[in-house]
Amino acid sequence: MSTVARPRVYLAGPDVFRPDAEQHFAVMAAACETLGLEALSPFDASITASIPPHAIYEANMAMIRSAHGVVANLEAFRGAGPDSGTAFEVGAAVALGLPVVAYGGQPADFGVNLQQALVFVSGAEEALQLIARLLFGVTQPTVPPAMRDLR
Repeated sequence: MSTVARPRVYLAGPDVFRPDAEQHFAVMAAACETLGLEALSPFDASITASIPPHAIYEANMAMIRSAHGVVANLEAFRGAGPDSGTAFEVGAAVALGLPVVAYGGQPADFGVNLQQALVFVSGAEEALQLIARLLFGVTQPTVPPAMRDLR
């Protein structure tokens, strides 16, 4: 009996800094499971201040490279713009040719490059639903031209 691997979705965002991060990512993982996706979470309860930042970077990049798509929380964090680590992860995902669905903020708040490279939706649930449709080959009219051929 063969098993087909579920599409993997990296969950980017500053949510790792939430006081309820463990519960938040459990809810996100359950939502992914319901949609037939496997959640790749940058949150790890074992990460402490003693873990070198480079080790965290390597682990997160390995997850992004193994992902089929990314859902990114681009809400303002510690200032007027999105979390810098999340912005980096989004750029890495786009450079790797992965579809990225973002929520938080308004598309007009971001530069034209981001507006062309990402699909913006209103919230996390909508983002997960759209990435599932993209990864399962069901495109929507709102999908940017660069992402329409992803199957």
